[in-house]
Amino acid sequence: MAVPQRLALFGTSADPPTLAHRQIIEWLGQEFDLALVWAADNPLKTGQTPLAHRMAMLDCLLRELGEPRVQLCPELSHRFTQVSVARAQAHWPQASLTLALGADLLPQLPRWHQAEELFPQVNVVIIPRTGYPLAPAALDWLHEHSPRVSIAPITVPDWSSRAFREGQGQAELSPAVLDYIHRHQLYQEAALPSTV
Repeated sequence: MAVPQRLALFGTSADPPTLAHRQIIEWLGQEFDLALVWAADNPLKTGQTPLAHRMAMLDCLLRELGEPRVQLCPELSHRFTQVSVARAQAHWPQASLTLALGADLLPQLPRWHQAEELFPQVNVVIIPRTGYPLAPAALDWLHEHSPRVSIAPITVPDWSSRAFREGQGQAELSPAVLDYIHRHQLYQEAALPSTV
């Protein structure tokens, strides 16, 4: 593969990764030279499934997707996005980096760790999500801090990992991820469908 010029960065809690994650990742793989994906511990969340399991579930999802321009990058994983971006910059110093963020995250961005240092370093693509209108004030803040902000021409359904954990969203997981969950006996509190 040629040296990628346009890199998409997509870090996610992936607890567990849903078909909405898959839709985002598939779009990034089609739009960028390379999409780098990882699971990370979110400093704003508690009680997350161990990171190794979440990374493995993402790997299952990516293998099932089979998109050659998508790569799982555990080495970029960090609880702070700024550190993940710095790691990507060090590995691909000539590439243009675009951070992919769900619309539900927009209001949080000004409170992210070292946000005013992070966002000037990257372009940002916002992924619209059903039920989460694009917050105008948050978009204005992002336009002031990032060199380029765009809105992806897709809208992902509101298939949340939390809904699955609470037993409300079994159909929103891929077969490979569901199989991994069953094999490792994760999310026992969720009413899991049988894979038999």
